[in-house]
Amino acid sequence: MGSVFGLLIELIVVVLLGFTVSYCIVLDRRLQRLRADETSMRQTVVDLGMATERAEKAIEGLRSGIRDWESVLGGRIMDAERTNGQLQETIHAGDEVLDRISRIVTGARKAMTEIESRQAPEIAQHIPPAPVQSTVAAAEAFLARTRQRALGQAA
Repeated sequence: MGSVFGLLIELIVVVLLGFTVSYCIVLDRRLQRLRADETSMRQTVVDLGMATERAEKAIEGLRSGIRDWESVLGGRIMDAERTNGQLQETIHAGDEVLDRISRIVTGARKAMTEIESRQAPEIAQHIPPAPVQSTVAAAEAFLARTRQRALGQAA
């Protein structure tokens, strides 16, 4: 009986050793895959670090470019505002000139009307009607063209 019992124990030990060896083989395969994954993971981390450095350099380059463009555009905006102010002053001065011309034309028309209504021969002899009418017509045409230009620039 003792030998059967000893044989049974040795058989159990052999089976357990078989399970242990097979488990060690499975565990070794898993460790090999883990080591292979570790190598690729290390390479991935190195690649990621290099990509991060390149991205940081590119971002710094973009920031520098933005600063440069900001200063250029800021200068252009200031120039545009200055030019806009000058144009506003010019338009205002042009409006004043147009008002003066309009008053002159209105005065000339009144004078023509008075001359025509009186029909004073002594005044009519000194001021021929055709040149006065052509001057008034030229002033009106100039006034119309100037207003169109001013309106075109303001728009």
